[in-house]
Amino acid sequence: MGTNIVSVKYEDRYIPKTFSGKAYSYITTIPLQVGDLVVAPTSSGEKIARVSEINVPESKVIFIKEYLKLITEKIDKHKYLQKNQIHKEAA
Repeated sequence: MGTNIVSVKYEDRYIPKTFSGKAYSYITTIPLQVGDLVVAPTSSGEKIARVSEINVPESKVIFIKEYLKLITEKIDKHKYLQKNQIHKEAA
């Protein structure tokens, strides 16, 4: 059975449209797949991120689960990567 916890990697601020670095865990209320682009809330504002893992086991985030932020918006990957347009998809 899956969880509603996902891991994402943020867009690189020096090389736009690439996603690398450390993965961060979030709770989500929308169905997501690996590779989907989302708007992820961070301490420094919202960032574009790519889903790198879905159904993250709760045991992997047991000590930080109460601090996980919520992802509620998915963006159209093709419009963003090809035309640099942020078009939010209805959830």
